[in-house]
Amino acid sequence: MERWAITAAGLAAGLAAGTRVTGLAMAGVLTVAVVVLAGPGRRWAAAGWWFVPAFAGGAFWYLRSLVVAGNPIPEVEKLGPISLPHPERLQEGRPDFTIVHYATDTGVWREYFAPGLHEAFGALWPLVVFGAVAAALLALLRGRDRIVRWIGAVALFGAFAYLFTPLSAAGAEGEPVGFGINIRYVIPALLAGIVLLPLDRWFDPLKPHQILTPGERKSDAARLWGLMAGLTLVFVATNRPDEALHDGARVFAFGLVVLVVLLPALLLYLRSRGAGAALVLGAAAGLVVALIAIGYPLQRHYLENRFANDGAADERIPGMHLDAAYRWARGQEDARIGLAGTTAGFAGYGFYGTDLSNRVRYLGEDGPHGAFNAIPTCAGFRTAVNDAELDYLVTSPFLNFLHPGDPVESPEARWLRGESAVRPVERSGPVTVWKVEGELSPDACGPANAPLREVPQTPTP
Repeated sequence: MERWAITAAGLAAGLAAGTRVTGLAMAGVLTVAVVVLAGPGRRWAAAGWWFVPAFAGGAFWYLRSLVVAGNPIPEVEKLGPISLPHPERLQEGRPDFTIVHYATDTGVWREYFAPGLHEAFGALWPLVVFGAVAAALLALLRGRDRIVRWIGAVALFGAFAYLFTPLSAAGAEGEPVGFGINIRYVIPALLAGIVLLPLDRWFDPLKPHQILTPGERKSDAARLWGLMAGLTLVFVATNRPDEALHDGARVFAFGLVVLVVLLPALLLYLRSRGAGAALVLGAAAGLVVALIAIGYPLQRHYLENRFANDGAADERIPGMHLDAAYRWARGQEDARIGLAGTTAGFAGYGFYGTDLSNRVRYLGEDGPHGAFNAIPTCAGFRTAVNDAELDYLVTSPFLNFLHPGDPVESPEARWLRGESAVRPVERSGPVTVWKVEGELSPDACGPANAPLREVPQTPTP
């Protein structure tokens, strides 16, 4: 059973590292912990049960990047004085400052870090953050066994690595506007620390073959229930769960809790009290049927109504002017749609339609080391539109990552001026949807259609 636990944990670590590069730090130190804790004579076996599923879950994109770009982590352009192969980026995002960069900047802590932590963890965010770190530190220093000590080390290492993670304080110098959304990078480390909170007897570990007396068991239970009550009070004070009582979907939510949590718990309780297996299994089967009967129409309702902004509300994606184009795409099926400009490319998911039958592609050209660059000339762009055999074309500006409401012009819409083979069917600000009705003429690009000499990077404030 132990090796299957190692296999499951290895697969989870691999999936985390394969999903985001920011998961590599904790996955790496967790790998060391597994091998060390296996003990002499069992480490090779433990490494096998760990590494095989970890590589299966997380190696694909790193191997692909190694083959295509010559670098398994193309974001890393240098190792000290050594320059590594890497693709040119179509457009830079926010500057990738780290938390450590602002370690002593009280203004940034006051204006960005503290509000971001408050938004993420509530008014008592120091209790959440420092509680997790303190629990991990206590586990490392005074843990009752090696496993607890290593869990503490893993949590602390993950939190420490987060402080040096690029983009953890993303944004222009002095304005880390990306800090709040990128707090998610430290969530695994905080969770690893928080799960250590209920572990008692750190300072009074059990001796071999020691048996607790009834009084000690009651004392342990009282401490655990007290901890649970304290954490519940923290949750209520910081997250205002009572606001859910005023939500329009509260009746459905309560019903879902009954079906998914309370009824299964009741079935388990009845089984533990001697209820017949046939009765419990029959009730469980009925519960599964009820969940399917309720869940399927809800799924269809969601799929049919996504991106259905009626135009009366504020923009769903502020500053990008894509709402009208998304609404248009909801009515398209099996259409070939081309995207130009990094705004449409970055948020291209809304063009696949409600049944995901539209074929969507960003128009660009291949570059060295796996790069995918903007097409630099009017003639080249028109040729690319012809080669893609499009039904529709969406032109948009370059995305201003720091200030989305102030986009940077991209030349593709200008390159279509005077072209009779396309006509606009939807416009919203700088975003236009064109119907492609024939072959575009690359030779008709006039002197006004100047080439794109340089992809504009993120403007500074």
